[in-house]
Amino acid sequence: MIRLVASDMDGTLLNRFGKISIRNIAAIEALKRKNIHFVVCTGRSYADASQPLKEAGISCDVICMNGAAVYDSSGRPLLKQPLFKNKVKRILSLCRPFSVLYDFMTDNGSYTTSSVEEFRKSFEDKIFLPMISEEHTYETIAARFHFATEEALLGSSRDIYKMSVVHENPEVLKQIRFSLEQEDGISVASSAPTNLELTHLKAQKGTALMEYALDARILPREILAIGDSENDLSMLKLPLGYTIAMGNASDLIKRRARLITRSNDEDGVAAAIDALILSDAAAIC
Repeated sequence: MIRLVASDMDGTLLNRFGKISIRNIAAIEALKRKNIHFVVCTGRSYADASQPLKEAGISCDVICMNGAAVYDSSGRPLLKQPLFKNKVKRILSLCRPFSVLYDFMTDNGSYTTSSVEEFRKSFEDKIFLPMISEEHTYETIAARFHFATEEALLGSSRDIYKMSVVHENPEVLKQIRFSLEQEDGISVASSAPTNLELTHLKAQKGTALMEYALDARILPREILAIGDSENDLSMLKLPLGYTIAMGNASDLIKRRARLITRSNDEDGVAAAIDALILSDAAAIC
């Protein structure tokens, strides 16, 4: 019996317009009526994750920034695991030979050390944040970011929970990734061909989901998890009740998940919930 559903957001719960469909909303409401927990597991910050949830009228806990922080449905922090500043400095050192852009996620929104001109060009060329929905313009995205220098960011007391390293050339990112994976204490994942997502080694979606389930006294076999990209792999490779890849998921995710559902534009989350939890056939199992 499934007691907890964990869903990624971009490319999964959200459609191409960054919205939660009526059918997905109805499926989540049906879970609530059955006293089945629903939690979002996302690479987004809490502020960015809570916006489409609030718009859809969904109140749920959120595992965000790839597991670096967990918030309850009222926005109260339950867990935080930032990157150590010495690791941030080491990442910057390893990336310095390459012309990369950065997204530093903090409790106070995202920071970038790129110039306004670099940021605009990379956004318009779909290099920076290529997974962002079609409804967003440069202005709406730029409003989420603070522009700062490395010195100012590292010299502040502000915690950095997740770093995204962005480059247009996947081969450059491959070189950077090889170097980063030799470092202790850093988790490396990706949500798009143009980025690497870096968190503390203990800050992964799978790790955070297991801690969350343990606190709720939910067993792994009682969990259904669903996602579409590499940063979902840490939860989809766990021995859960069901692990599901979206129809639009990467080949890696489709190979590792037990089942494949419809795409995010075809209400894939709702289709999985309906078939495996809400249907008469699921109830008999």
